[in-house]
Amino acid sequence: MKSSTQSALTFLEKWTLLGIVIGAVAGLSSVVLYFLIRAIEYFLLVRAAGIYVPIPPGEGGTLGCPSGARFSPLLPAIAGIGGLLSALIIRFSPEASGNGTDRAIESYHFRNGTFSRWSWAAKMLSSAVTIGSGGSAGREGPEAFISAGISSEIFSLLRLSPEDRRLAVAVAMGAGIGTIFKAPIAGAILSAELLYRRDFEYEAIFPSLIASSVGFLIFGAFVGYGPIFGLYQYSFSLSSVWLFLLLGVLTGAMAYLYVRSLRFFEGLFLRISAPRELRALVGGVLVGALGLLFPEVLSIGYGWMGYAIQGRLFCLRSPLPLYLFLVLLPFLKILATSLTLGSGASGGEFAPGIFIGGATGLMLYSLLQLAGIRAPYFPLIVVGMASLFGAAANAPLSVMIMAIEMTGSVELFPPAMIASSISYIIASGVTPYPAQVPTRKDSPVHSGEYSALLLSKIRVEEARLMNFFIRAEEDARSAERRIRESGLLSLPVVDEHGNFLGTISLLDLAGHSGRAGDMVVRGVPYVRPDSTLLEAWEIMSRTRSNYVPVVKGGKLIGILTMDGLVEVYKGFLRI
Repeated sequence: MKSSTQSALTFLEKWTLLGIVIGAVAGLSSVVLYFLIRAIEYFLLVRAAGIYVPIPPGEGGTLGCPSGARFSPLLPAIAGIGGLLSALIIRFSPEASGNGTDRAIESYHFRNGTFSRWSWAAKMLSSAVTIGSGGSAGREGPEAFISAGISSEIFSLLRLSPEDRRLAVAVAMGAGIGTIFKAPIAGAILSAELLYRRDFEYEAIFPSLIASSVGFLIFGAFVGYGPIFGLYQYSFSLSSVWLFLLLGVLTGAMAYLYVRSLRFFEGLFLRISAPRELRALVGGVLVGALGLLFPEVLSIGYGWMGYAIQGRLFCLRSPLPLYLFLVLLPFLKILATSLTLGSGASGGEFAPGIFIGGATGLMLYSLLQLAGIRAPYFPLIVVGMASLFGAAANAPLSVMIMAIEMTGSVELFPPAMIASSISYIIASGVTPYPAQVPTRKDSPVHSGEYSALLLSKIRVEEARLMNFFIRAEEDARSAERRIRESGLLSLPVVDEHGNFLGTISLLDLAGHSGRAGDMVVRGVPYVRPDSTLLEAWEIMSRTRSNYVPVVKGGKLIGILTMDGLVEVYKGFLRI
């Protein structure tokens, strides 16, 4: 009991300190990324193109409607050049491609928490250029990569273990997203939930709470501590349950469409036999052209969604009739994001997913209004955010909490749970993160733990045994022939009564003649029928053999080969 307590205290003490370090990394890098994007947006979109980029209330935005140009002929060129520059940066650091979050997940599961040197810097620059020039992408995925990449480098310099480095990547990923979203509780849960499709990395939660809190404190000192979309109140009633059931169906379908669209456009652009830079240029030009008519789909889009949450729908700038535009908005954002990321530019899919979810809530609101049914727009938007991307990312719990933190409305929990559950079921089977594995036992990080646990539950007698052996009175030539016929390198030897004596190998027989019994290696470890497969596997590993003798009452009853062990193991996995 004492040693267990000491071990727990050691973990808590160590990860309190390391969590503070990771949180500082997440906070400072979020500040740099945020203001880098804002600066590029200002020079390229506001000054050069004359396009108004609204800011959400929690980041200093005002209630004023957009001013400035509705159309700018420079917009396609600016967005195209942004895509081109992003792809050029990626050429020097290919690991900086993609959405960022998936690369961090991949590093955790398959690369011992390592990243290429300075890839985080390339990710920061390439993503800031994409978003700042109008590309439809998010900052949260890149920040997950940046925080994880810097933390990994720090842990490598400190010569901490691969296990600690892997955990640091998970913690930094959640802390980075939670920090720049100003949703520290959700960030802590996200670090545990985002790694798997149907599981949690429980070990990451405590250090993530520390890291997300520290990151939020630092980021908030520069941007403000209020929720991104401001504070709102909502009173839930049972009479509105049907609304959120319907919303869950819609967001589930849209989540499926969103992920499929991302994959489709990725494949479409890859089939174009042109350099990545040219593909990204074309994608940027197309997004810029779309933004001429629908500026709401450009960049991150939180400011536009802030207008919608405030009920200021008249601030939206589409030339289409308002309700028609609101019905089309989620599809337009899916198209813009798919063109941006599918063409090879760098950026995240998190923020677009949140935007598309909110736009889906607006779509439902518009359809209900057209049908003459009164419905509250604010909860439909926020619950749409939570349920759509929570389902798409296989992280319904953390994204649901995130949406609540982004608006400060705790009473949205019941409708968010209803819609998220439905949406998660409908969109199951798709993910924007191919590196996600189903459960902990499917991850190389934990496969050994689960394999050992299962092997310890299966008895040797449940496996198929092979009846290979050599009699002690056989001559060396006969023994050698039997071994070669078995396909093994050695075989057990028995006396005339079937008693197990030991083993003899081809190496033992080389250049010798006489009885096999005279060349037996005795004292060879064996297992009994009631031994576990784990014991058998440990003996095979220790002796570097691909079989183990099975003995009962001193008599050999067969041998368990590695193939036989794997066969019964896989059989139990299928049950």
